[in-house]
Amino acid sequence: MYSYKAIMDEDKELGSSKFLDTGIMEGEESAKFRGSLLTLFGEPSYKSDNAEAAYSYLIEVSDETSKWYFTVYEGPSGPAIGYDYDEKENQTNAREAAQSLLEKITETTPSDFTEVVYYEDFGTKITYGCKDGKCFYKEENEGTF
Repeated sequence: MYSYKAIMDEDKELGSSKFLDTGIMEGEESAKFRGSLLTLFGEPSYKSDNAEAAYSYLIEVSDETSKWYFTVYEGPSGPAIGYDYDEKENQTNAREAAQSLLEKITETTPSDFTEVVYYEDFGTKITYGCKDGKCFYKEENEGTF
């Protein structure tokens, strides 16, 4: 049995890189993922209107014997879970702990929110969020806003 909590510790966040692909691409699923993070952990430790670095959380996952520190974020390839590969002492079972965190997030009912982010390279504005458990995602080209 794992427990999960958001923490603030820049040292634990530094060095983290993509460890587990969530399988979630842009769209309503990415809105649900972010809304579920809000339900579980509140506001992210980092937030931006840059779609390639929209938000991040530092999540401590623990069991009776170990603790792992994962960065849950939305980057250029969508939502992902990062981990510090150099943290050798706790790498045993890290993938299982990350998978458990992903399952916890995806099974959680999303909170209501609306965010606007931009892909500056493509001149795209994205408005996404959730309202009453229903999630939405709208993409507009630069000429329309």
